[in-house]
Amino acid sequence: MPELYALPDHDVVNELLPGIQDTRLETADAINRIAANKGIVPLAINHNDGGSIYWGDIGTHVYREWQYMFTVQNLADRGEIKDPFVTDMDVLRSDDIIADSLSPSGLIFHISRCGSTLLGKALARTPHHIVINQGGPLQRGFWAWLTDDFAKEAEASEENLAMFRRLVGAMTRPRTGIETASFMKFISWNALYMDFVHQAYPDTPTLFLYRDPVEVIASVLKETTAVLVAKDHRQAEFLTGRTKAEIANMSDVEFLAICFSRYFETALSRTDDIKMLNYTNINAGRFPDIVDLGLEYSPDPTDMAPMLEQFNFHSKDDGDSAKFQDDSATKQKAITDQDRQLIEKQCAGLVDRLDASPYNVFK
Repeated sequence: MPELYALPDHDVVNELLPGIQDTRLETADAINRIAANKGIVPLAINHNDGGSIYWGDIGTHVYREWQYMFTVQNLADRGEIKDPFVTDMDVLRSDDIIADSLSPSGLIFHISRCGSTLLGKALARTPHHIVINQGGPLQRGFWAWLTDDFAKEAEASEENLAMFRRLVGAMTRPRTGIETASFMKFISWNALYMDFVHQAYPDTPTLFLYRDPVEVIASVLKETTAVLVAKDHRQAEFLTGRTKAEIANMSDVEFLAICFSRYFETALSRTDDIKMLNYTNINAGRFPDIVDLGLEYSPDPTDMAPMLEQFNFHSKDDGDSAKFQDDSATKQKAITDQDRQLIEKQCAGLVDRLDASPYNVFK
């Protein structure tokens, strides 16, 4: 199995489900099948040749893995994705495709390596919540399709916003019958599409998680990230706002620092429609306030105990076998003085501004 970071999500699905490309359905037939079967969800989007959506029936499987694509991988490895097929993007132009999805109760953006996975997995601990952690079709596919592979802006037209909502709705359908709320946690660089998402869901509480970029970059250099993989592609020009020639002369540290500064600035440009949360304030004791103040959500009291259990484990261990250990000090030491200066040059004062924002959850 190829490293998930190294391939676009549709290529990952092609590897996991050989032959899926040979099962294309006409739009009308696909809409009828999807509408009639709550287990069918979008797995990935291929932006090439006009765009295609990969679908599969995952039954009543509850999202618990720390990434949507790991859910897809685990189910495919066990042979539990039934009747996969491909459609054109036109299926998202029909109101008939999904009639029973849960509109998100909260949206989560973040800088990366800042506790967003912990928050998402905690919310997912109760069967009453549908939590999409970095939904595969939204990691890159939908945005690449919408922007002609990042050659133009993501136009927030009524049609594009409606297609986005239907795509989200296809992932947040109640499939067990007891779900009452859904949450969307985006991949880090989707923060640059915060304005687009807000126009799609103008009344949905939105939370932006952040962390000292020195620690984030130390983590990324050790374990890589989708953003760093994008450095050699046109997407990098969108992420940085710089030209291809300028990017070619950047170190990985400078590239990441510029990307992260743009996430910070995007969040700071919002007014009263977003809340900010520093990684240092994420713990079990404050989790109830994070949910209440940050997401404006009041879960059933019986759901709080299982959600708090997540804080006993490492968020990226789906087997609940690894304990979390704070490594902030180790990450601070891992960055050289020269790289620290590069990070400071790009991100100077931005964390302080987020901490001081009147929209910070714990200001």
